[in-house]
Amino acid sequence: MEKINKENQSLTRKSTDLLQKILECKEEEVNSVIKTAIDAADANAIKIEYLGYSGGLCQNNAHKGFIPLNTRIRYANLVLEDYGMQTTDFIYEFAHLLKACHVDNKKMLIYALQPFVDNYFGLPGKTSREMVFNEKAQMTKTDEEYFAALKKNQLGDLKGKAAALCTERSALIQQILSIFGIESYYCMGCAEKDNSQEPHCFNVVKRKNDYAVLDYSMPVTSYGKDGRILYYPFVGSLTNEEFADFLEKGTIKSFDDYRIIKGNPQEKIGMRMYVVGKDEIEKEKVNIESENRSIE
Repeated sequence: MEKINKENQSLTRKSTDLLQKILECKEEEVNSVIKTAIDAADANAIKIEYLGYSGGLCQNNAHKGFIPLNTRIRYANLVLEDYGMQTTDFIYEFAHLLKACHVDNKKMLIYALQPFVDNYFGLPGKTSREMVFNEKAQMTKTDEEYFAALKKNQLGDLKGKAAALCTERSALIQQILSIFGIESYYCMGCAEKDNSQEPHCFNVVKRKNDYAVLDYSMPVTSYGKDGRILYYPFVGSLTNEEFADFLEKGTIKSFDDYRIIKGNPQEKIGMRMYVVGKDEIEKEKVNIESENRSIE
């Protein structure tokens, strides 16, 4: 436990240090600061060749920390349906946004990621990942060239294409949270909302005294006093004990779903369920106790 506490304190210092560097350096120095951070994160990352789905099962259900740039993520059951994590442009873009908006704390950073990921990829619906990833490959002349082209697909190929889904959105979020020293986990499993289930990727972060599920692909709605509608990541609290069971034992966790009206506290509108490592939620195993808190 003492080792874990020291590790968390170290991560907090790293987060503060990098944010502070960005805020204090000149605009033209931001890219250099971020490149150094990316190089260090990639060098120290837990090495893994593949993350994602295969044969209806999740491989490496919860990856802690920065995803190595040579990792490939399988976004569906077929072996060929994957992309590389070499893309880093969004980390630079987000760093410049933090500086421009003077974001200087973890809570603001976490909430700023929702509009950022929405703008980076575009809201899904115009096309599909398969169409985007096969576009260049279909221009090849031989099978060998076709498969080689597929292996060149990267996360960034989906930028602005309105095709990225939870797998890609959570991967982007994971990289940014990790680069800023926030203890985070890229989770693959299943989610249910409004009685509809689907295989789902999301993130979990360490907070001061507990953990929280963060879902940027099924966000909550905030209705402002001026009539504006904004979106925030869904936040579901996990105690330290629940966190261990959730990631290691595949325990299903049920949360209150909510919306925010004119800045007032969360208004319950239903229930959500999440599980790690499975593509289906068996309802007879659901823990009906639930709790939500804002990021602290």
